[in-house]
Amino acid sequence: MTSLIRSGKFFVTAFAAMLVACDSSSQSMKRPNMTEPTPRLQAIFSSTKTACFGQFTVDVPTTAALVFGPTSVDAHTRYFPGESNNIDDHIKRQLVDVEEDRKFLSKEDVVNFPLFGTVVDGAIPGQKLVFGSPERIAYSIYSFIPIGADLYVQYLGYAEPLEERIATLNKVAKTLRLRKPDEIPTEIGTCIEGGFVGYKPEFERISLGIRLNEFADVHFSIEVVKNGKYIPTRSDLETRLKSAEKDGGTWYSRVKFLRRAPRQIGSWQGTEALASKPAQEKENESHEFHFISMGAPNDSLQPRISMQMDTGASDRRKGAVKPSLTDQEAVALWDKLTNSIRVRPTGGKPVSRPDPASVPLESRAVTGALCPKTGWWECFSERNVEGGKLRHFSEGEPLPYIVVAENPSLWQKLKGERPNGKTTTVWNFVSHGNAGKLPL
Repeated sequence: MTSLIRSGKFFVTAFAAMLVACDSSSQSMKRPNMTEPTPRLQAIFSSTKTACFGQFTVDVPTTAALVFGPTSVDAHTRYFPGESNNIDDHIKRQLVDVEEDRKFLSKEDVVNFPLFGTVVDGAIPGQKLVFGSPERIAYSIYSFIPIGADLYVQYLGYAEPLEERIATLNKVAKTLRLRKPDEIPTEIGTCIEGGFVGYKPEFERISLGIRLNEFADVHFSIEVVKNGKYIPTRSDLETRLKSAEKDGGTWYSRVKFLRRAPRQIGSWQGTEALASKPAQEKENESHEFHFISMGAPNDSLQPRISMQMDTGASDRRKGAVKPSLTDQEAVALWDKLTNSIRVRPTGGKPVSRPDPASVPLESRAVTGALCPKTGWWECFSERNVEGGKLRHFSEGEPLPYIVVAENPSLWQKLKGERPNGKTTTVWNFVSHGNAGKLPL
């Protein structure tokens, strides 16, 4: 199967552009917003709905299906509708994977990663954090977040610095709420599949697929990725186009470009290439459309955006069936969808979740997390702990490291010294008592 984008290149030739230069029927399609929908397209767009993804919205036919793809909100995020009651099963399966890495831990690793294989409570009732370390460089953390009947799971493969990463996962959990399919939130935050995170994340990646009931072979997708300080170089579409022109061939010379030019969509300045591909071995003729804008640095409202539309697709295979759209209809549909993308209006008051239940005894929290309940907490450690294992903390207070006695070197033994070391720990909630009275 051949795609116009393969191995990071868009395969075209300069001759391909000449093919459409003399095609008068394609002149209107070269200009965005000028291709009129045919009666078939007018019919499906007679009733529309607005879909929310990340910081943005797009208008689609009411009959369209929305399919969310890879998602990150400061951590890789997966959605399991209806799985809240099965959270223990999800955690057990994850622990099996975590424990597979235990055989690679050295004695030094065991000391450096005391939380390996532990499960502790997060910032909200029911949230659980699972710790591992597949690379033995830093902790990995899974955050299991039950919200209503649904379950979200976040993953950080490199949780360093640990306290900040735990705080990030807890922030997501505390601001995450469920969202109805037709709900367009008006407060600041990010729309994800089935839910809404009520703050602007440092890193964000949202992908959305649109499937049309009336044209099952048409696959339209959008991906937005918030840039950091720097914009990736040599990833823009025009750079790929120019690079790929050197790799022309008989098949590529017959690619018909319906449009290839810079284009402005909202605040995005990018490049658009709309191609009609000829048939080849094991693949029918089809359309492949792209728009890419590199966005702006560190701007959640102008992230890097990539949009693609394919026709003739079936079971994730391009060119599997004959396209259901003509060239004109494909361009008109593309314009209809891309022109509707806009920033989601904000300014409304945050929607709060119901008050969480009280924190039960035997709840666990890790070093760096904010204490969820005032009372007595006991740390897990087999070594002597400076100041004792039992401490009193107030709600909202950061749970501290512990200082433990370490094995002295021969020289330290001769000098009578007892070295201490600071380490993370798991704190267990054992009593609601006040600070002036030790629990029984």
